[in-house]
Amino acid sequence: MAEPGKDLFEDIEPPKGPGKNWKIDDALKTVEENEGTRDFERGKSLFAAVRCASCHTMQGEGGAIGPDLTQLGTRFSVRDMLTAIIEPGDAISDQYGSKVFVLKDGTSIMGRLINEDEVNYSVSQNPYAPQELREIPKKDVTEVKESKVSIMPPGSLNVLNPEELKDLMAYLMAGGNENNSVYKK
Repeated sequence: MAEPGKDLFEDIEPPKGPGKNWKIDDALKTVEENEGTRDFERGKSLFAAVRCASCHTMQGEGGAIGPDLTQLGTRFSVRDMLTAIIEPGDAISDQYGSKVFVLKDGTSIMGRLINEDEVNYSVSQNPYAPQELREIPKKDVTEVKESKVSIMPPGSLNVLNPEELKDLMAYLMAGGNENNSVYKK
């Protein structure tokens, strides 16, 4: 755990790139080749730099919009992880899904339903600023349905070069634990 008052991700270094449009099979092959020793600190920094930490918790630090990723590597394969990151809309948990509010004027608003009362829906539309809520008057809504689009932005990995991808995936597989066996290879 970080010392109180210290931001776990204060020394963020952006990806060096050049990135590429990662596809699941290419990314999996790159991660499985995994030549060399992985860099824990770089993986941790990339977790913040590509904005994973804005929504996800790792080792008790980070955002709470999406699932805690500390145990990710013990529950999912590398392919499963890459699929969830590269194609986030393929499987959306009810716990983290969004709603589409169809309005009387024919427009719609998508966001995560945070609260509702007799008069309004309170919706978070920005995963990077979840505390900012938009009030939607119920009288203006004709339909509320589940969104088929994930709030997790696609393309998060596309800024990473192969070595950066390997370091980030090692960090995810290790659950943010620098003593994990993934760093002993």
